[in-house]
Amino acid sequence: MIMAGLQRGGLLAFAGMCLVGSCVAQFYEEGPFFYSDSEAQDPTAILVEKVQRGEVTLDESSDQAFLTDFLGKLGVPVASQVLVYSKTSFQNSRILPSRPRALYFSEEHYIGWVQGGDIEVISIDPALGPIFYVLSIPRPPQQKLTLFRSNECLNCHGGSRTAGVPGMLVRSVHADTGGFPLLGAGTFLTDHASPLSERWGGWYVTGEHDGERHMGNLLNEEAERGKAIVVRDHGKLKTLDHVITTHPYLTNTSDIVALMVLEHQIMAHNMITQSHYNVRRWLHYDRVLNQELEGEHEGLRETTANLINGQVDRLLKVMLFQDEVALEGWGVEGGEAFQAAFTAHALKASNGRSLKDFHLLGRLFRHRLSYMIYSQSFAHLPEVFRERFYAKLHAILTSAEPPEAYAYLKTKERGRILKILMETKPDFAKIYEGN
Repeated sequence: MIMAGLQRGGLLAFAGMCLVGSCVAQFYEEGPFFYSDSEAQDPTAILVEKVQRGEVTLDESSDQAFLTDFLGKLGVPVASQVLVYSKTSFQNSRILPSRPRALYFSEEHYIGWVQGGDIEVISIDPALGPIFYVLSIPRPPQQKLTLFRSNECLNCHGGSRTAGVPGMLVRSVHADTGGFPLLGAGTFLTDHASPLSERWGGWYVTGEHDGERHMGNLLNEEAERGKAIVVRDHGKLKTLDHVITTHPYLTNTSDIVALMVLEHQIMAHNMITQSHYNVRRWLHYDRVLNQELEGEHEGLRETTANLINGQVDRLLKVMLFQDEVALEGWGVEGGEAFQAAFTAHALKASNGRSLKDFHLLGRLFRHRLSYMIYSQSFAHLPEVFRERFYAKLHAILTSAEPPEAYAYLKTKERGRILKILMETKPDFAKIYEGN
């Protein structure tokens, strides 16, 4: 995830991984943000401080015990494990198709672990967005827990690929038998709008799906410049027991549903972070301009309001799954463990429905409003932005005929989403009670 090095012409980045290079100054490094110079208040930093003060202990009896305890303390489910075997991490020398890197995630964390290596962490700070860390596992003779914040990751994860703000990337590559990505054969950034045929190159995938073959579970070689041919296809897998040695890992799966949730969540997190930084920047400029004009203008300037409204539309598009790719045939089928862990703490309406209810036939979720609306990242968006977001969302959910862009949300589904929100999102309900 963090501080990836260059080999064979360069490495790709995934969810916090980055390439070595000179840091390019971005607006988030300036006022009012000062990203790199600001003290992070994310859950990982807080937990490690408690460990270092002796208030909390972590099991250091083995790497697996430490990882399990660390995930548990952060509330990250073991069942979220997905495995990537492409050499796309700063620990690439430890990664092979036979020794993939494990990734675990929750709504506020993305955790990577490589056998014999360090733990890679992206922890979401409510104000700053993703913070990138390397966490050392205490091992003899050095029995010391250290947490290193790496801003070098912003070389890739704070530029054009993440809309100019700190963010995450999910990559699909043609990986060769050594795990090296064949860059000349093409790569894909993936999210919930990506066809399955372009997803999961360099990843193991357990579970089944209908329709076109995805890129997971394949090993390739470069036939000629710009082309890759498959030399090994592991096919459809229920577990990885007959593909790799699974006992070092916390589970024996790399679940297809977990992968799809991860892709949507990163897409949503990135857009929330973009909204946070952009709106704060525009409000800052608006205030500065008003001060220079000695308060001649009351309220938001029209230009500022238009910019904020445009950002609201971009976030709504993601949160309402506007461009989600349709699943073919009978859709996807994953394991029960991840789905149970994912829905365990879902906020439910009185009828038992929640925004985490899976569909898995034509689409990923039954009710197409992202559960990320409950995230701390969303809660810390500027109030003026959230108010406008809620107003547009409420209009979409309650209008007799929604805007054409949201015509795919039929009346019954919009009604179900509205009921869930009114009963589980107090700040939304407070505005629209009685309407």
